[in-house]
Amino acid sequence: MGIVSRFPAYWRVDVVVIRGGGRDDRGDPLPVVELPVAGCLIGPRSTSEPVDRADLVDASAVLYRDPQPSFVFLSTDRVRTPDGVEWMVDGDPKVWPMGVEVPLRRGAA
Repeated sequence: MGIVSRFPAYWRVDVVVIRGGGRDDRGDPLPVVELPVAGCLIGPRSTSEPVDRADLVDASAVLYRDPQPSFVFLSTDRVRTPDGVEWMVDGDPKVWPMGVEVPLRRGAA
């Protein structure tokens, strides 16, 4: 049993992990794979407004999930939440005995 399963079910969300894309050595587009991942818990980390007069807000969050050997988050993944917001994995996902911690940053890749 992991840490996320200890929280109420209505706190958990299903996300879509977007993997792949980009270009190969010849410049041809690579296929994108969308993988549904159930039972995640997402919480905010921080927001900050830049001082360079841009109207963009920098937001970060963290995704937690119970350990599951059949799926591993990668540092190159993107995550789409149920509200349609796309997040980039921001660094290496951390694997703990009670679950996985995935740092996220909102924005386009």
